[in-house]
Amino acid sequence: MNVEDIVKKIKENFEADIKVQRKSHGVKKIEEETLFVRIKREDFKKFVKFLFEIEKYPHFSIISATDFGEEIELLYHFSVGYGSFNGEKMISVGVTLPKNDLKIETITDLIPGALVSEREIHEMVGVEFIGLKDTRHMFLPPDWPEGKYPWRRDETFPSEMLNKLYETWKEGEKK
Repeated sequence: MNVEDIVKKIKENFEADIKVQRKSHGVKKIEEETLFVRIKREDFKKFVKFLFEIEKYPHFSIISATDFGEEIELLYHFSVGYGSFNGEKMISVGVTLPKNDLKIETITDLIPGALVSEREIHEMVGVEFIGLKDTRHMFLPPDWPEGKYPWRRDETFPSEMLNKLYETWKEGEKK
């Protein structure tokens, strides 16, 4: 499916802001196409299911998060046509969440590989993924203070938190 067809299908099914970026790379100047789709939170899960209509199984890459002060933007990075020569299309789906309501549905029931990214964003930014069964820390120590999120701009990192992290690291190094 070409980018124009994908954009048309998205517009038929969703109220979304869509931008297409094209750039060439390599000696042969192969054109790469990326779609940036901004979607409402309430349509997000439906949109991920829609990606399965474009391709039997869309390839999920990662979730990135940006703190814009009063809100957090999540960018879910997918590709369709993965592995086909010159057929792969990148789709980055953006969802904005206000900091006073950092909740979105998990996609692990559709794409189990999203577990690691959702856990990381939960731990580092504080987003609650509704339905995510495993919310254990992956990178921070188990006794990390509740409600402290290292990737947030409003996090002040009191020195005692850094000292505690350093002490935990030193303890692990002794073992």
